[in-house]
Amino acid sequence: MKELTFEQLPEAISILLEKINHIEGLLSTYIDKSSFNEMLTAREAAALMGITLSRLYKMTHNRELPTYKPGGKKIYFKRQEISDWLSHNRLASSQEIENEAIGYVNRRNRML
Repeated sequence: MKELTFEQLPEAISILLEKINHIEGLLSTYIDKSSFNEMLTAREAAALMGITLSRLYKMTHNRELPTYKPGGKKIYFKRQEISDWLSHNRLASSQEIENEAIGYVNRRNRML
């Protein structure tokens, strides 16, 4: 990489901004396309969830996840339903549990 002089900085910044705008355009196109394709294959769903394909198939067999079988053989998943399922199984933090316990004790004390 060659060194720039102070006089070359405005042109270099201009080139960088053009490249950044181009990259942002590419990313927005990619994001638009990926949101358009809301149905996921089993492999894509497993990758999204961070689990093995075997675990995903076990979950579908146990009907833990909503699935779609348009042809009766391959299974598909809706991205939003996977996201909702992941969010639904949230565990409270230690701080939230402690706050809930304090609130419970305070309510019980007021009733006595």
